[in-house]
Amino acid sequence: MRFFGAIALSALTLALALPANSQTTTASTRNWWAPGNTTRDTVEKGKFNELQTKKKVYLNVSFSESPQEPISANERRAVERAVKESVSAQKNLQVVNVPDNADFAILVRTSTASGQGERGPNFSLNLDEDAEVAVDVTVVLPGTKQANGSFAPRVVWESSSPHAQVEAPAAARFTVDGFLWELKKLQDKK
Repeated sequence: MRFFGAIALSALTLALALPANSQTTTASTRNWWAPGNTTRDTVEKGKFNELQTKKKVYLNVSFSESPQEPISANERRAVERAVKESVSAQKNLQVVNVPDNADFAILVRTSTASGQGERGPNFSLNLDEDAEVAVDVTVVLPGTKQANGSFAPRVVWESSSPHAQVEAPAAARFTVDGFLWELKKLQDKK
């Protein structure tokens, strides 16, 4: 009987400890290159000129799709390729695959958007003139070090095109090119 009591007590202790551990794990996985995983209170506002000497960039392209129109693998690759080609064309920037090695990150979120009335999503290689796509680009740096060892994201540039009526790769590239044009002007001032 003591044996079963000890097992029950151990199981109860383990059950009570798991939620606390999972919260700690969640908090420690948040970091500066993923502000979507943090509350708005922990996101810092930085200044664009903080990017003047930065060279290493991490790219994070994410997608949000409507349940009626899932995004195909080809369309996802086309958006990712358009963004990477745009950034790679800049001779003074180096794309890195590990965010910890980056000076800053460019976060591109592309989503299908509903227009007015019967407009549907726009992830299609055959562009529907009534369809729309939304693109959000956020540029972040590592901010203040947090108690859990991670860094708060410091947002230094944001742009949103909620109703672009072009294909997703073109919309993403156009928005990223806008940022790169401003960055080039800043870096040429040195």
